[in-house]
Amino acid sequence: MRCPFCGNVDTQVKDSRPAEDNVAIRRRRFCPACGGRFTTYERVQLRDLVVVKSSGRREDFDRTKMERSIRIAMQKRPVEPERIDQMISGIVRR
Repeated sequence: MRCPFCGNVDTQVKDSRPAEDNVAIRRRRFCPACGGRFTTYERVQLRDLVVVKSSGRREDFDRTKMERSIRIAMQKRPVEPERIDQMISGIVRR
């Protein structure tokens, strides 16, 4: 994993545990070059999902696209970001 601070490709995993939704793995990482600490989330992709548009065109499913749209729709509502992540994980799992 590349360090987001200095770009070093040799980072170390300090802590690894399941995320809140039990679908992802949360890893705390440390960069020995700059001393930076950061978190990564790893998800298993079991199959390729395809979205069928109303025009009949097929497009690969993009989780970030759905996440961006839901966050825009919920930005003026009192919904916690963790709750949105759980909702998106549930949709993808189904």
